[in-house]
Amino acid sequence: MTQERYEIALADLAQDIGLDGSALAQYEELVIDGVAIALSYEADEMGGSMQGACYVGTDPLSVDASSNLLRVLLQANTLGAPTLGATLGLQRSGRLVLSRREPLDAPPDRLARVWGELADASARWAIALEEGLETRAKELVHGEGN
Repeated sequence: MTQERYEIALADLAQDIGLDGSALAQYEELVIDGVAIALSYEADEMGGSMQGACYVGTDPLSVDASSNLLRVLLQANTLGAPTLGATLGLQRSGRLVLSRREPLDAPPDRLARVWGELADASARWAIALEEGLETRAKELVHGEGN
């Protein structure tokens, strides 16, 4: 699958969720509940995929983040549920990012659900950042308080 198939998948997604397909193709961004999700085509061994990525919160992590906190963030990726299947990453700037890939042949309703889940996961982690990430992240990872 190619860039062309990605563009078709974007158009199908736009139609499914009631957006202007040309605008989605031009900007490659969805905003769901205030979370901006950047979409892109990713070539891979499976013939290509659609990747969605978004920031978590508005501020970078503290430069002196504890090793316990970093361990919890890595555990979140391993367990899957705390990130709703996305990958939690840390940019050089210190910003947390969530990203996920979906096959280009996924039905548009699945893509809509997946990007909604990504926005939801971002919002949960943003709240954890605001409330003190180390404590709240442990709750997200270990299912406490949910």
